[in-house]
Amino acid sequence: MKKVLVILLACAVGITAVGLAAQDMPKEKKEKKAAPMKEDRWSGTIIRSNKDASTLTVGRGNIEKTVVWNSDTKWTEGSKPAEMSAFKDGSRVICLGHYDDKGRLVATRIDLRPPR
Repeated sequence: MKKVLVILLACAVGITAVGLAAQDMPKEKKEKKAAPMKEDRWSGTIIRSNKDASTLTVGRGNIEKTVVWNSDTKWTEGSKPAEMSAFKDGSRVICLGHYDDKGRLVATRIDLRPPR
């Protein structure tokens, strides 16, 4: 009878230890693997540009959004680098970046698309 109780007690301690170890595992995985921030995206036609303020107004349908660029912004056409001078009013673009506290998209990349 004593042997049975000792075996049951040992099993209970073992199960508890395994359960505690399993609870700690997800926390460790979260710390090791930080999810990359997904970039926001806005596409449409350049309605107007302001080089002094480093902004583009990009519209789609009847919605207009302000896109801000800076020295870190990459200007591309497809997957190839492009000159900023190629981006004119009426050009189709896809803008990638993150929204700031003013609701403007701060672009990390602005991609020129072929006309429709």
